[in-house]
Amino acid sequence: DSLIFRDFYSTDAMRAIFDDAHLVQCWLDVEAALASDQARLGKISQVAAEEIKKQAKAEGMDYDKLRTGANLVGYPILPLVRQLAARCAGDAGRYVHWGATTQDIMDTGNVLQLRAALTLIEQSIEQLIAALTKIAQTYRATVMAGN
Repeated sequence: DSLIFRDFYSTDAMRAIFDDAHLVQCWLDVEAALASDQARLGKISQVAAEEIKKQAKAEGMDYDKLRTGANLVGYPILPLVRQLAARCAGDAGRYVHWGATTQDIMDTGNVLQLRAALTLIEQSIEQLIAALTKIAQTYRATVMAGN
């Protein structure tokens, strides 16, 4: 994020999609969806899946621990999973990240970010088309010099 070119190339909404808190929430959303699907398939209990989903919130995550853990192991998912598991009541924490790989979570989280970004881009394109359509209709009969 550039202090000089910040608003040349981005918007507050787009920066919010790619900030750390949103990325962590995307990873947690993937972990929650994984648990939910595993419960639906009978691989883990519905109670565990519901607890994982309830606790899968970026608010209250210790970002210093995430950073320190990521620096130690080379990726952020292990410290994220440990924090999420510790939040879960009962034995639900045992099922956080059950059968997943770090890359599964990171890649899917990134795709969630990209989908959100593309939604913003599509909205901007729709607004641009509407503005250009209005200009074209307003000036469609205006004579223009040409060669």
